[in-house]
Amino acid sequence: MAWRPDGKALAIGYSHGSVYIVDIEDKEIIDKYDFACEISEEFYTANNYGIPCITWAVKAGTLESAVEYNLYDDPTIFLPKPPSPTNTYKNQATDDTLKCFKENQDQTQLSMLMIAYGSGNIYMSVFGRYPYGTVHLSHITKDECGEYKILDINLSDDFSVMQVMYLDTNNNIYLSLVNTSILSAYSEELFVVATRHSQIVNMMTHLDKTMISITEAWEHILLEMDTKMAYYASSVPEGGVSADLLELLMLGVPSDELEVFLLNELTAKGLKKFGNSVELSYSTIQKLVLKQLNIVGQSLTYYLAELRGLTRIPDRYKVLGLEEKMVTEAIKASCAFLNKCLELQQVIDVSMRNYKAFFRWLFVVIVRLLDEQASSEIVKITQQELTHIADFLYNFDNVQVENNETAEKPVKFNLERLGQYLQDQELSILPDDEDNPWHKYLRENSCLLKDNDTIFSVMDFRKFSLVQQQNHLKAAVGKIFDVKTKYVGKYFTVLYNLKCHQTIDKITRNNLRISQIFDPNEDRFMMAFTDTENIKEEIYFVSVNVKERLCNATCCKYAFSSRLLQDENDVATEKNLPILDLQFYSSEYLSVLVKHPTVDDSTVFIQVPLKIVLQNSVEFNMKSKSLLVFNEKVIKKNLSPLLDASVYKVLDKMDGFRIAVSGSRKVAVVLSNSHRKVRVFEMEINGEDEEDETLDTTPLSQTSQT
Repeated sequence: MAWRPDGKALAIGYSHGSVYIVDIEDKEIIDKYDFACEISEEFYTANNYGIPCITWAVKAGTLESAVEYNLYDDPTIFLPKPPSPTNTYKNQATDDTLKCFKENQDQTQLSMLMIAYGSGNIYMSVFGRYPYGTVHLSHITKDECGEYKILDINLSDDFSVMQVMYLDTNNNIYLSLVNTSILSAYSEELFVVATRHSQIVNMMTHLDKTMISITEAWEHILLEMDTKMAYYASSVPEGGVSADLLELLMLGVPSDELEVFLLNELTAKGLKKFGNSVELSYSTIQKLVLKQLNIVGQSLTYYLAELRGLTRIPDRYKVLGLEEKMVTEAIKASCAFLNKCLELQQVIDVSMRNYKAFFRWLFVVIVRLLDEQASSEIVKITQQELTHIADFLYNFDNVQVENNETAEKPVKFNLERLGQYLQDQELSILPDDEDNPWHKYLRENSCLLKDNDTIFSVMDFRKFSLVQQQNHLKAAVGKIFDVKTKYVGKYFTVLYNLKCHQTIDKITRNNLRISQIFDPNEDRFMMAFTDTENIKEEIYFVSVNVKERLCNATCCKYAFSSRLLQDENDVATEKNLPILDLQFYSSEYLSVLVKHPTVDDSTVFIQVPLKIVLQNSVEFNMKSKSLLVFNEKVIKKNLSPLLDASVYKVLDKMDGFRIAVSGSRKVAVVLSNSHRKVRVFEMEINGEDEEDETLDTTPLSQTSQT
């Protein structure tokens, strides 16, 4: 797990390879990544490695792009604000993307989420939202056949150096220092592109919600009319429906079959119901298309055009892996989506006009057949309305006969033209756009379409439904930010690859206790690890100073003896204490949990001053090709005599197993071996007596979970 730097979200990795970013206030899932398996090209096998580690680092310093107002970066000057979907439609969840987008806008420091997965892959995401890219550690170390298990990742505060701990196939523990100065040099550009990405993702989410609302607004009751007409069509000869209705329109007298159908199947009450449903449904969808889809589509096109402008500044943005061609394709897809929205509006306008006239005409016919009185306003039909009805009836012959083995004559009617746009399949009835002057102009001047990023034809999408057009747009936008097409590893180089520890015993990830920290005051990485199975009584410590790339390193192997709690003169019974867990509390202290020397159900919590550890460390040559950091020459040192009573605390009746500490929050948590009891400690500094960290139990120190 890893906290987002603002403490409002938590990234959680699971053994099956998924990572969830969860809002801690409402437990909503902000984002999800799936790194379930990695396919080996050589053996064609899926290897599931889970998520061994997650790190969320923040870069020191404030970003100029985040705090300085830039007129050219303010889209509100040109774009209308999209209405909130939560206020307009039913069954809408809270708009988490808008919230996350606002949080990204409020960020003044660059943060990077790094997720290790597979056989040495590191996925990098700016703000946990914009996918910067994936690097494979073996490619950086020039070990093409290497399969690594990454143990931990840490970034320097300026993002110029990354320290990675990993296990190779021979069970050796390595410490790799990677030059990531590209992240430091292009931090402003990363922020700008991440902001554009957030805007685009926000619009795409808004689009998804609006499409769901449109689908909800479309009433399936409209299909009942098609079903009833199909039933009538199956009882008359082919073309009989259109002929009977046109005859009724011209002569005013229905055939016997049509009269029975009108009085028994449609009925005046049914027509009123259909008419109201059509008007309500279509007008709602029309509003959603006009006020939502169009605004969102225009905003999306604007943001994509801004992104394409960035791709045309290669000296600043080429290293981020943005391709102008892919952005152009996404712009075309966005324009095609807007065109499909316009087409849908035209279908709605024509359908509402025809349905209204058709239903009113049939209602008058039924009323007259029943010898009932009707108001003069309803009876009156203009010549224009008669023309619309005649055109509408003329298309009744567009009946599809489906082939199946049933004895009945299956017929499918398509009076309802809107529903086909809301299904993930090609349109069954295409719009009549032969007389469209723009299409005619493009056909006559086809040279305009050659190698043109501004003028293009949408005829390729003529058969697409609105849902298909949306899916095409999502795919085109997804390709822009697809990390599979970007190889950012070529910008990273290994400074040093240090072999820290080797053993014939098998090392398992569950037995390793690893912690890393970067000290910005001294420009150095510090790393400590132990193996609770094989080297359970020792802690291996490495410090690497990376100031101005003049790297030098020291190491130390140390332990804690029972002398920590016993009388100094009682040397005969002195023994080393098994290490249970360790974690850096701050750049000044390392928190360590050890077993009690005599009481089985108690443990000891130690705040080890790193000043003492560094003073007892020895320097080693990082450039040596046959280097093994912790070789037989590195002598284990007992730190117990160097520690005073103020830096440790005995946890009575607490069989501790793991710890979690935070210097910024001044808190430490100890988990029991049974996993059913937790103790929370408040860490305080007593400035009057001494400056060492002390351990005090809070009133909520013992919490049992059953």
